[in-house]
Amino acid sequence: MNTIDPDRAAELARRVVALRTWARGLYTCEAGVELLIRAWGGRLLTGPWIVTDPADGTVWFDTRKVSEAGYLSGGERRMLELAASITADRPIHLGDTLSGLERHATELVLAAVAHAAGTHEHSEMTFDVDGRPTGFERLTSLHPWPHS
Repeated sequence: MNTIDPDRAAELARRVVALRTWARGLYTCEAGVELLIRAWGGRLLTGPWIVTDPADGTVWFDTRKVSEAGYLSGGERRMLELAASITADRPIHLGDTLSGLERHATELVLAAVAHAAGTHEHSEMTFDVDGRPTGFERLTSLHPWPHS
């Protein structure tokens, strides 16, 4: 049975809160950070691309450092590259990157793209039976984040 060191678990929980705070309000940053948090139980939350400012404790995703991910598996590296691309417009080859993802990772990427595009904030007009506009209805995300 795997046990997680309580201090490490607490540090990762703090890092999740700090990263979400840093990304809040920018859908692309939110989407990239969620990929880091949700993929492989947060494994991508520990690496040189997660930076903490020693002066004030601000935590951010430094997409320039994803090239230092040589120790990750192929799937982890692909997810990190996707997160960096969504967050900071880093070019990647989607065909190569997407073709190597397993199913759950692909589901996360679909949710990230939907979030980055703002589909969770979209709405559409509603009409009465005579076709007259009656207001707006908020739509759900095209692909919501999975629960697990």
